[in-house]
Amino acid sequence: MEEKNRTKTNIFNDYETTETLRSRLTAIVNKITVEPIVLFYAFSIILHVPLIQQYIHQRITRSKGMAYNTTESLSNCDPLPLGFTTKTVKIRKEIQSQASFITLGVVFSVTAPSLFVALFLGAWSDRVGRKKVMSVPIFGSMVESVIILVVVHWKFPLEFLLLAGFINGCCGFFPTFILSVFSYIADITKESQRAFRLGVLEAIAFVSGMMSHLTSGWLIKKAGYRVPYLLIFSLHASSLLYVTFILPESRDKVQLAEMESNLLSIDHIRAIVAIFLRPRSDASARLRMCTLMLVSAIMMLCSIGFGSVIVLYALDRPLCCNSIVIGYYLALTFFVQALGGILGLKYLAALLQEHTLVQVASTSIVASLVAMAFVKTKTTFFLGK
Repeated sequence: MEEKNRTKTNIFNDYETTETLRSRLTAIVNKITVEPIVLFYAFSIILHVPLIQQYIHQRITRSKGMAYNTTESLSNCDPLPLGFTTKTVKIRKEIQSQASFITLGVVFSVTAPSLFVALFLGAWSDRVGRKKVMSVPIFGSMVESVIILVVVHWKFPLEFLLLAGFINGCCGFFPTFILSVFSYIADITKESQRAFRLGVLEAIAFVSGMMSHLTSGWLIKKAGYRVPYLLIFSLHASSLLYVTFILPESRDKVQLAEMESNLLSIDHIRAIVAIFLRPRSDASARLRMCTLMLVSAIMMLCSIGFGSVIVLYALDRPLCCNSIVIGYYLALTFFVQALGGILGLKYLAALLQEHTLVQVASTSIVASLVAMAFVKTKTTFFLGK
């Protein structure tokens, strides 16, 4: 009898434990909102960066009649049958020049309109909801990937890449996506929970970026450029379907119905201008704010410029990196920057004032760029970060 009672008790305890685990898992799943979208979107746009630069370089190299080899043992500038003459060196310089020019055009075509559009779409999400605005940059990136697939498959002129970037930029691209995601989190969380949820999103983006860089070289080596862009398209399409049919709206529907959904409202632009024109008790406060914003803009410009040419620099002499090595380098760069940001904010912020912390960060970036200018080997290439 005691044996039966003991058995029943064990079964009951096991059932209770199972139900507890199930309820906890259900609670965790119910808290998942924008996390899958951040995972897919971050992986896609980070994977796109080295892919498009290497594709542009490959197309121009082949159009010049130069051999292009990015296998595991050879890079595109290892000893090949053409040999190295004054003529081939000149052609390689022309390839680098044209590739960097087109890459610059692609970056500008997507960045310039996205900054302008984000001013309107960010405020528009307050009137029509976060879901609609969040879906716009995802749709733009999906259209961009389709156009790139067409260019890759049918060998269309590279100028079509500028059109793809411009369409993506007109849909808001990354700035609008980040604004809508952060606004969504602000809507559904209390202030005490917000930092944790944003930290989770940053961790997801970090892991996703690392994985995309690590796999980019192998994808190019094993499958060329069509399969990676099919993957990018699939991830964007999945994100768009998730936002449309699964993600709940964070804004109250009654409030949205009462608000005017005018996309071209300039009220928020007036508010931005007022920040600079508003009288301040401290006369130097406006100057300091403008100076810091200028410094921030310059640093971002340098960062975008560096990211736009580093792959082209690594492909040619003296480094002669193949796509796999480039993927490893970009993954390491991503990891070091994320780790430095976390440790710097946690420990250096406790020791240094904010202005001093900005100076230290700026100095480290300048030192890294100067070191990169003197890189001659793959080892120093990696140590430069």
